[in-house]
Amino acid sequence: MLNIQNIVYFYDKKNTVLNNVSFNLNKGELLTIAGPNGSGKTTLIKLIVDLLKIQEGSISINKTFHDNPSVKKEIIYLSSEDFLPDFLTGKEYIEMICDFYETPLDKEKLSRLVEYYSLDSKLDQLIESYSHGMRKKIQLVSAFMINNKIIIIDETLNGIDVEAKEATKLLFEQYKRRGGSIIMCTHDLELVEEIGYRVLLINNGVIYIDDLIENILKTGSNLTNVFKGLIDYEGMKNEIEKYF
Repeated sequence: MLNIQNIVYFYDKKNTVLNNVSFNLNKGELLTIAGPNGSGKTTLIKLIVDLLKIQEGSISINKTFHDNPSVKKEIIYLSSEDFLPDFLTGKEYIEMICDFYETPLDKEKLSRLVEYYSLDSKLDQLIESYSHGMRKKIQLVSAFMINNKIIIIDETLNGIDVEAKEATKLLFEQYKRRGGSIIMCTHDLELVEEIGYRVLLINNGVIYIDDLIENILKTGSNLTNVFKGLIDYEGMKNEIEKYF
C-alpha cells in the first residue's frame, strides 16, 4: 500500500536527518515508529503527508506518488500538536473534517464515538475551552469518522485517559479488519508492545530495527532494553552514579 523508497532528508550537508530510509506499510497493518528525540521520526511523518518536500527518494501509495491530491485524501494525519481552531465547537470541527474528506456525517457513528471518548456533553462547547486531552480525543473522533485508507498518528495518544486509550485500541482493531492501515509514532514503548504488530526503530536517521514485535519479544528482550542500547544507557548510568 504505502512504499517508502531510499528517502534522504537534510537541513544542511552536515545535518542529515534521514539517511536512505526504506520500508513498506501493508494493508490492514499497524506500524509503530519509535526512536529517541531527534531521530527523524516526525520528519519522516511530515514527508509522508507532504508537509516537507522530498529531497531524495520516493513515497507512493498504491503506486501513485504521495503528493497527488487524490492520494493525499487517502491519509488522515493527527499531529503531535493540538493547535485546533478554537473558534469552532467540537461538533463543528468534526463536520469540517467530514466535509474536507467528502464524507457524509454519520450521526449514529458520531454519537457512539463521542460517548466512547466521554465528549458527548462537550461537543457543543468551543474548542478553546478544551483541555489538552480533550483536544486529542476530538482529533481521534474525527479520524474514525472518515473511512480513509491510512491514519497517521504522531504522539496523539499522549495525554488521553485510560478509558479513551482502551477505546482507541479497540477501534484500531476494527479499522484494521476493514483494511485500514495505521502508522503510530510514539515514545510509549509499553503501548507499542501491547497493541503494535510491527515496529520501526529509528536512530540518527537510520532504520535500526524493522521487525514484528513478537519476534523481538521471543528473544527474551523487550523494546525498552533495545531502546537502552540506542542511547548508551550503561554509559549514562555510570556517569550519573559517578557525578550525582
